[in-house]
Amino acid sequence: MRNKISGVIGMLWGGGIVVSRLLSDSPAEGAYQAGQTAGLAFGVVLLGAGLYYFFKKP
Repeated sequence: MRNKISGVIGMLWGGGIVVSRLLSDSPAEGAYQAGQTAGLAFGVVLLGAGLYYFFKKP
């Protein structure tokens, strides 16, 4: 049960990060762009891990 709850939290946070980054239209340069890219990568990994733990068989 704990894995399902962690999976839901990961899906919500990761999905929120990915959606907010994809919907933002602010141009970025330099280090700010690198930070946004790293945040997007973290969101994708968090979303993937959440999906894995949510659908994993006990």
